[in-house]
Amino acid sequence: MLDTPAIMRLSQAMARHAAARQVVISQNVANADTPGYRARDVASFAEYLDQPGVMDTLRSGRIQALAPPRLNATDDPASPNGNSVSLEREMMRAAETRQSHDLALAVYGSARGILRTALGR
Repeated sequence: MLDTPAIMRLSQAMARHAAARQVVISQNVANADTPGYRARDVASFAEYLDQPGVMDTLRSGRIQALAPPRLNATDDPASPNGNSVSLEREMMRAAETRQSHDLALAVYGSARGILRTALGR
């Protein structure tokens, strides 16, 4: 059985991280009018990789066993009703997340192409 190269596992983890961040962003947008709701965001991918055990799990190839990214409350100012969601900021975060996901897919595709070439297919 052929082991998945580390770059492919890393790009898979980056795509999963982007998907998790997109879920949190959508929750923020859904609660934009909820009084007292505090906007959240996912820790950056670099911080995620620094969590204990994440790199060991990636090296071992057990992608499904990865811990979910850590959620952080944002430092965004709250409105008078206590809600800290800014739709403009959430749209910017969504665009950043899409770019991260696109990058992960591009890296994965390039690694797949290199692997195919090395195998002679």
